Amino acid sequence: MNDIGAIILAAGMSKRMGQPKQFLNLHGKPLFRYSVETAVRSGLRPVIVVGGEHTKLLKEYIRDLPAEVIHNPNFATGMSSSLKVGVKAIQDKVSASFVFLADQPFIPVTVVNRLRKVYAVAKSKNIKIIRPRYAAVPGHPVLFAEDIFPDLLRIEGDRGANHVIRQHLAEVEYVDFDHSLWGVDIDTPEDWKLYISKRIYH
Repeated sequence: MNDIGAIILAAGMSKRMGQPKQFLNLHGKPLFRYSVETAVRSGLRPVIVVGGEHTKLLKEYIRDLPAEVIHNPNFATGMSSSLKVGVKAIQDKVSASFVFLADQPFIPVTVVNRLRKVYAVAKSKNIKIIRPRYAAVPGHPVLFAEDIFPDLLRIEGDRGANHVIRQHLAEVEYVDFDHSLWGVDIDTPEDWKLYISKRIYH
């Protein structure tokens, strides 16, 4: 069994963006690829990318990377269905997994490595969730120990994992970073215009 893997949620319908934001061209690469590259370069294995309407295109854009793209047929029902598809695909292969969002291109390998180091120590203190905070704002990727996987498989709708985190507050440790840009997600055309010129820290 591998130590820590990654689930990357890339099945969103991008309603606020008005087009599939996963494929927006940022410095010559599709937006979602940055999350995949960060996971791969951090040594996370396996890396599972969960797609929806555009699963085939996701595969095309990262076929050179050691990542597996799987299809969520229920992608239209919300983020929780994609998270559950990812957890089911990875649960027997790892002792913990990060959950990344596909619309956060500025997260560097530095963040993942720091979270892993914190978890290596904190897990002996019954800490099961490690979450970054960027300029005091909670963000992604979030690291979940395998003990939390059953709770992730019970979530519904478009809530993501936040309510699971709230259920386990005593088992959460936050790691703070000063760079607010690292936690930015691209949701709207306005976000895109604001951040398209920003430097990628990978």
